[in-house]
Amino acid sequence: MGSIIRMDIYRLLTSLSFKICLGAVFLFNLAGAPVSKLIFNISKMILENSDSEESKQSLAEMGEWVTEFHFGNLIAEHLGMFCTVLLLLCIVYFCYADIQHGYIKNIAGQLPSRGHTVVSKFAVIQFTILVFYLVSVIGNVIGQFIVGRSIRFDLYYPGDLDLETMTRGTEQTFSMLYAAAEFGIKFLLLSGVCSLILLLTTGVGSNVAGTIVAVVFGAGFTGLLYTGISAGINKLLKPEKSFALSDYMPDSLYRTDLFREGAALRGLLSGMITIIVLMFLTTRLYNKKDIK
Repeated sequence: MGSIIRMDIYRLLTSLSFKICLGAVFLFNLAGAPVSKLIFNISKMILENSDSEESKQSLAEMGEWVTEFHFGNLIAEHLGMFCTVLLLLCIVYFCYADIQHGYIKNIAGQLPSRGHTVVSKFAVIQFTILVFYLVSVIGNVIGQFIVGRSIRFDLYYPGDLDLETMTRGTEQTFSMLYAAAEFGIKFLLLSGVCSLILLLTTGVGSNVAGTIVAVVFGAGFTGLLYTGISAGINKLLKPEKSFALSDYMPDSLYRTDLFREGAALRGLLSGMITIIVLMFLTTRLYNKKDIK
């Protein structure tokens, strides 16, 4: 098993798609803070030169440029729509490449069970997610230092802004332990989404379906679907408390501030159950299908 994982990691690291996607993620995160500061300065200059009441209100809402960043937020946040889509597309290509190029036909007969290749791919997916997160954080930190921000090692959430009084609610600050825990849960949730891609590309053998899921789930387009299903369930069953499917789906929880919303345990269970069920289905399907 160790040899198969090492070969799969080598196949990943030498693939052009992996290098291109990883480079794009680094540049995107590197440019985030400088571009934000540029937009902030331009917007503030325009508002300051305007005498309208709306401009004065918008200027008050903007406040001053924040001179520090919270490292805990960098590791606790999800990768963002653009970077998540690139990660999932990279995984689609990796999971389907060996089938597409006939490599799996040569190696499958040498293993006690073809399911071993599924386990190997899942292990490499964990490695891929970790690398993308690491590159994302490194690029973001460099970008923050470029604009002169200082670093704080905590997880911070500002209070909600009241537009009538122009005051904010109570802010929330968590230690780096909470940030690490939220990262771990979101890592698990993202692995659950990747398990679905593994099922489609390897278990079912469809890179088209895997690509569609990568774009739809990565960009967060499932919200309307979950809302429609939830509305149907609420209308049919009429529960005392309104049911929201998005509160339990891994891709939705992945985009949630888990500890802030009190959804950490729900996210942990959702990620674990999703991975166990989808990995079981993928292994069973792949062991039974013919390799062409």
